[in-house]
Amino acid sequence: MADKTPGRFANSGWRGGIGIAFGQPATKIPDITELGLAIVWGYEDSRRAAFLDLAVFRYWGCTVELCLKDREGRYDFSRMEDKDEAARLAFDKSAELQYGVKGLSKYASVKYSPGAPYGDVYGTMDISSDNPLVKAVISTYVKWFTESGVKRGGVALDNAGKVPEALLNAFRKSLAKEGLGIATNGCPESLYKYVDFFGNEGFPFSQRFAKDMRSKEFRGILGEFVMQHMSGGELEAYLKAKLFNGIVYFGYTDGRSRAAGTHYSFFHCRPDVYDHQRWVLRKIVPLSRAVLKAGPQDEPFASTKSGTKAAGPSEISGVEVDETGKVVEREDGGAGGRDMFEGTLALDGSIQRYGDKIADGIYLFVNSNEPETVKCDAKRIGAQKSTVVFDEFSQRILDASLKNDSLEFTTPSGPSLIQLGGRETIIRNILARVEEMLESEALQRRMDRKLGLGYQRKPWYAPDDVPRDRDKLEIGEPLRPWEPFCQGYLIDLKVKRSGKAGLRTGGRAYSVYAGQWKYHNRQGAAQFVVLDQEKATPLTLTAYSKAEGVPKSELKAVTDANRRDHFGERLGHFYAMHLYLDYQDGEWPEVHTFAFSPGTHDWEEGKITAVPKKPVKTALVLMELHQSAGTAWFDDVSLVDNNQPERNLLACPGFENDDVALAKSKAADYEKKLNQLLALVKKARQEVGESSLKELAKKIESLKYWLANANVERLFCRELRDLVDAKGKITLCQSILAGAD
Repeated sequence: MADKTPGRFANSGWRGGIGIAFGQPATKIPDITELGLAIVWGYEDSRRAAFLDLAVFRYWGCTVELCLKDREGRYDFSRMEDKDEAARLAFDKSAELQYGVKGLSKYASVKYSPGAPYGDVYGTMDISSDNPLVKAVISTYVKWFTESGVKRGGVALDNAGKVPEALLNAFRKSLAKEGLGIATNGCPESLYKYVDFFGNEGFPFSQRFAKDMRSKEFRGILGEFVMQHMSGGELEAYLKAKLFNGIVYFGYTDGRSRAAGTHYSFFHCRPDVYDHQRWVLRKIVPLSRAVLKAGPQDEPFASTKSGTKAAGPSEISGVEVDETGKVVEREDGGAGGRDMFEGTLALDGSIQRYGDKIADGIYLFVNSNEPETVKCDAKRIGAQKSTVVFDEFSQRILDASLKNDSLEFTTPSGPSLIQLGGRETIIRNILARVEEMLESEALQRRMDRKLGLGYQRKPWYAPDDVPRDRDKLEIGEPLRPWEPFCQGYLIDLKVKRSGKAGLRTGGRAYSVYAGQWKYHNRQGAAQFVVLDQEKATPLTLTAYSKAEGVPKSELKAVTDANRRDHFGERLGHFYAMHLYLDYQDGEWPEVHTFAFSPGTHDWEEGKITAVPKKPVKTALVLMELHQSAGTAWFDDVSLVDNNQPERNLLACPGFENDDVALAKSKAADYEKKLNQLLALVKKARQEVGESSLKELAKKIESLKYWLANANVERLFCRELRDLVDAKGKITLCQSILAGAD
């Protein structure tokens, strides 16, 4: 019997998208649906997770790592002389607060450990039997899912290298009743059969490693917690080689400074990472979702002439654990001199088939880095003379020959995703992706309207480090076009250069986990702009900034060579604005930096004029303060194409909400027109033809014109990207249909 989805990935919650670890990404990342988020490791706001039907694997570690003093002020045993007894009481109270049961310390072994990385209490829980602690843990997690309305995901067992089979079995029975699963970052091979999602920090899984795991009864997905940020071109190569082999990209952290640096390098707080990835994820994730929806099949009914080969060495022999069962993290994490791509993008020449009816479209994923001549069993696959061989990655029809019950064609340099079907079938499937894209946009708009922006109204500070003037501030609402960078920002209604408001950021020194790690506040705002230049044109970024008591700052350009430092820094001295330019070809962004003067000063002008060496696809403007003290304000920001110096490309350039108010006033009209467009897409899928596609293209152009005429293009950036993408796909469909003659 064919292994369908759901089936192989039923309890993983994966439907072809990406994952993100920690930080409530659906709450913090604007237009999160555009990124194709499917799974969260850690925690997510239950309202947003249920709204978006996300899979949430809630983090649970049987290793105890906490503090004698609760940072939220619910308990404090730090003054007790007997520190080990204090540690036991701290665990008791922590467990009671978390699981609702008293006296659970008898099922754990904890001790005072001032050198531990996550606090001064360290130990392990007894998970060797079905004891009250284990029951309390399982009950608490199942209850959260049943009461929150989140229907996908399960429990993420961290530091569980020696989880006993009895515990996994108990979790499995309780979770499976709710359609939920188990995630882990390590377990013995004999327990693979219980695991639905296997992920690990800094472990670059390969196709060969994935096949080896699946030969040992593993039926889930591999979640690769990427610890090396990628350019657009690198990410595209990565996704093509891995996502279609069930190795799921997880936006995570840089990893260079290990856990200490995650506070500022988690994916959700870095628009300077995820915004550069939007275009690539828009391109690849819909294809990944399409093939999973078609359903993976046991037999490909196709082979390459070169045959299947070894896909390089299996670079991971297994997950190492220490004597407590804690998973040993790789020290390089893909950082330093080691490239995470090394050996992990090698493919073996095999073919995977998705879909079993050619009338609905059959997908073949060709696992090869080289051009391959593919030979299909035409009879078993259902190919006929009218069957078209469509290369999804290059978006073109390939030459093919059908003779002697064999369909033969040659792929370009791989890997390749090929769709087989009639022209109308291929067009319907492309239009289905347009429909899903527009419905995803509509879903995002409904969530934003119902639940509001997820950005924090105020930046996060350590509890003992609240600014003294907080109560005196007059603070405005966060602005949708300005994405929060690291700790975010405040809209100051008192201090501004002009207009009604300015952007406020504050410096401060603090520490977390009983003083284990020290930080300087890192705050700011970013705005993402689509330029889509056909010819390289100079750009000028201008902003004004005012400062009080800002320490000396560093002018350190963010380059390809040192970009990783910028992601992992905890004790920085930046007071600057940055302009990132992404090229059309997917190379690493060109970054320009202007450092404002330190100390105390009135409004100072900062200016960057960038002369790109190639046409620019997108730009990102970032205002950043990373300091141990002082306050900085920003205002009157402009980004102009030097061919049109009178036109500011940025929305809310003075940090007022006038643009936002205008966008809200046009929202109902836009959504009405969006629904009309969706109706036409559905009609075109049912009635594939020249007239229906022409009508659809005309409607898209009309809606683009409406956005421009209403002067809200800058506020409807994601919507405009969707319209441009939809128009491109309609043009492709028209080309495919025209080729029928």
